Amino acid sequence: MRILINATSARLGGGITVVRNLLPALCAQDGGANEYRVIARADVRAQLDPHHARVRFESPSMVGESIASRGAWEQLALPALALRGADLLFSPAGLATFASPVPQVLMVQNMAPFDADVQSRCTPAVRRRLRVLRELGILSARRAKRVVFISDFARTQLTPLFDLKPERTARLHLGRDLAFSPEAQARAPAMLESLGVRRPYLLSVGQFYPYKNIVELVIGFARARPALPPELMLVLAGAEIEPTVAQAVRDAIAREQLQEHVKLLGQVRYEELPPLYAGAQMFLFPSSCENFPNILVEGLASGVPVLCSRLGPMPEVAGPGADYFDPFDPDDIAAAIVRVHRDPERQAALRKLGVEVAGRYSWDATARGLLDVFAAAAA
Repeated sequence: MRILINATSARLGGGITVVRNLLPALCAQDGGANEYRVIARADVRAQLDPHHARVRFESPSMVGESIASRGAWEQLALPALALRGADLLFSPAGLATFASPVPQVLMVQNMAPFDADVQSRCTPAVRRRLRVLRELGILSARRAKRVVFISDFARTQLTPLFDLKPERTARLHLGRDLAFSPEAQARAPAMLESLGVRRPYLLSVGQFYPYKNIVELVIGFARARPALPPELMLVLAGAEIEPTVAQAVRDAIAREQLQEHVKLLGQVRYEELPPLYAGAQMFLFPSSCENFPNILVEGLASGVPVLCSRLGPMPEVAGPGADYFDPFDPDDIAAAIVRVHRDPERQAALRKLGVEVAGRYSWDATARGLLDVFAAAAA
């Protein structure tokens, strides 16, 4: 089968993670039967390319940053690309080409457009963007031959909204990159020195969006500090996507007088993340809106105690491998940090359970399931 993959939305974070891991897994699991043409932005191609003989990349000549520019390209230019010998179009970012001449498979990754709480916390401009993405997402799902959800949570929430029959849907958990493991700690000292991070530290990774609840995490850390070692740092890694969120985080750091105790790393290179995780004393994930959070799996796989939000799919993904808190309540975040800090036996249990839970996730398994979906859509 000749499969065209629309990866033009892959820019940062999870979008990059999914495509860069799926491509080699698909090639390993398809028995040599498929060819993959990947449409991706030129500036991220190097991060995605598995350098496989059956994977070919193309970069579109005109893909703007706005929804209007991207939508026009997907509706007008992408069908012509699909006509050039493709048997199936796969869109991992959840937006369909309405006039596609070939069957389409959609993967829904972004839950933010469908979360009313997220929209209520955004700026008016972002809120308008999410509302457009919501309507396009609904229309796209109804146009697609098959829709892939990456968590039971998302499938349960969105199938009624999309008005889909169950047989048109599939649930496929994503996998984990084997680079994230306790063994990565051996590389931590040199890497931490290069980033200007000193141990011990608590770590949180995620782009600066309102629903990542970074402000609440900063306040929770401040309230926990009297019960923690004075040298313990909070390290925040992630691109400062939304300026209002970045400013709110900095204001919280200043208000809580944490300038010497919180380190903002910004966007960290992917290859630097495994030792950064493995060197942490705890990993904290306060997001309240996710589908299948790759970041959470990375933390679990790294063999550090994981504390995370109890909302959305987080309990589904982390199971017994994490302790949970209310991501909107800094007092509850603080209590969770202090509780685990004071309990070495619980720390040891979480390290072991986290690695065990992460071991359930495999990109090869995701690829096998996706190949089955491709076959059903093309039939």
